[in-house]
Amino acid sequence: MNQVEPMDVSPTPAAYQMRPELDETFKSEKIREIINTVLTETLTGQSYSAGDASRWTKLMADKISVQVKDLDMNRYKHVVQVWLGQQLGAGCKCVARCRWDTECDNYATAEFKNSTIFCVVTVYGLYLY
Repeated sequence: MNQVEPMDVSPTPAAYQMRPELDETFKSEKIREIINTVLTETLTGQSYSAGDASRWTKLMADKISVQVKDLDMNRYKHVVQVWLGQQLGAGCKCVARCRWDTECDNYATAEFKNSTIFCVVTVYGLYLY
């Protein structure tokens, strides 16, 4: 009687994920809430001073970055940009340009103003393929 040798069943290679799953996409609304909370906690009741502005921008960027990282968005890298200036009535224009995948990459932004300070924070999220 012939014995049948078992077939070599090798595991299928892992599929490479090119897009995030729906529940893994960049969480713009949650990040906007984080930004607003940090802006309010840091700048409410403050008056502009150049020395404090430097300290506040670093503090806010670090706080926001840590909280965004805690959201555990796998395979996303993020950039936190903080613009803080003295409210003098003059205009200020900021422009950012980059090439990205509109289906995966995204951003969240929020602003704060009082009588002496304006601040705009933007967090960019880039999906790594």
